[in-house]
This record gives sequence, structure tokens and C-alpha cells, in this order.
Amino acid sequence: MGVIIGIILGILIFGGLGIILKRNKKPKASAIKFVNQLFVLGYFKYADAENIEDLKNEMIDNYDPNNELISIWDDDTDVPLDFRYYFCDGEAVFEEGGFIGMLEEIKPTLNKIGLKIVVDKHFEDWDSNTEWLNHRITINGTEYVIFKNFKGYGWGEAALRFAEIINKEAELQSVNERIYLASGGNDGRLIFLTTELYNYIYTVYKNPLWKPLDSLEWMKAMSIKSRKTT
Repeated sequence: MGVIIGIILGILIFGGLGIILKRNKKPKASAIKFVNQLFVLGYFKYADAENIEDLKNEMIDNYDPNNELISIWDDDTDVPLDFRYYFCDGEAVFEEGGFIGMLEEIKPTLNKIGLKIVVDKHFEDWDSNTEWLNHRITINGTEYVIFKNFKGYGWGEAALRFAEIINKEAELQSVNERIYLASGGNDGRLIFLTTELYNYIYTVYKNPLWKPLDSLEWMKAMSIKSRKTT
């Protein structure tokens, strides 16, 4: 009797696993269609030719519209091989020197897309008496206020201002790539996309906590309140 019960339990367990695996099987046809459309829209145009097939296969194999986009990053530099999808740790960007550090990280893509970013001045000061932060930067002759008399932890605000400032410069220079943000905190990402690429990815990917979003939607998804910088 014990053997029979064991066999029955084994059938139930393995049968259940089979159902779960079947449900979780990635829809490969949809994945291929998605990646092919990205190719048509120019997603891989900045990638080195020898990396394109690896990038496409990685995105197909890990395609999940309820999760995040996938890329391949250089093990030594963390630069994405597609030159689009960067890690953007909000805490690191907020901390002293983090804004400039993030500018250095994305420089390979700035060079690829032809966006000129020259830092003329940079002021970052934490007042221990008032416990507030003042942070501003002058890029290509234009001064941008990042934080003014700011109190608290501005992980999300720092990533947001970073995207806004780079996007403003892209607009001024008629560069059609823009930064969109995904996720937040230590798991934050930023991605360079044209409007066409963004709109397509937005219709396919569903999870607002992981899909690329414009500034307003990202603020809502991350529960970040708008703050005046002037």
C-alpha cells in the first residue's frame, strides 16, 4: 500500500511540475517577434556588429513582458553591449560625486548618439547645520538645479533630475534619443530610446515597476512627489 501511495504522490508531484513548467514556458514566437521589431526600429544600431546576435538571443531567451528588459553588460565596465540599458543605482547617484559618476558611466552612449555634455561648473554642498543639500551643475553653459535646500534621502529625485537634464540637452541639440527610467532605488535602470522604440516597448511590457517609463509615469510608479528646484 505504501508503494502505491508513493507512486500516486510521485505522479501528482511531477504532473504538477509539468503543468507549472508548461505555464512558465516562454512564448518564443512572441519573443522573436518582439526582438525582430526592436531590430527594425533601430534598437541595436549602436551595438558592435559582433555582439548583435548575442544580444538578440539573450533578449529572446529571457523575454518576459511582466518583468524587465534584458541586456548584456561588459563584465569590467558595466557598459551595456547595446549601449542603451544602464544600471542606475539611485543611492549612488544621490551620494556625493554620484551625479558626475553617472555622467562618466553613460559617456560611451553619449559619444555614440552624438550628444555633447560638457560640465562647466559643479556645486554640491551639504549644510550640516540646516541639514539640507544644495546641488547644481552647469552643462554646455546652462545651469541646472538638481537640489535646492533639500532634506531627506533623494535617491529617486536624483535619478529623475539626471534623466531630465540629459533629456533637456538632447532636445536642445536635436538628438532623438531620450533617457527613460525603470525600477528604482538600488535596482534602478536607465535606458536610451527613441520615441518609436519607447512606444513599442511600452505596449509590450506590462509591469510599471520594471518597464521603461517617462518621467511623469515613473514618478507615479515610484511614489515620488514633484519637488521645486528653483
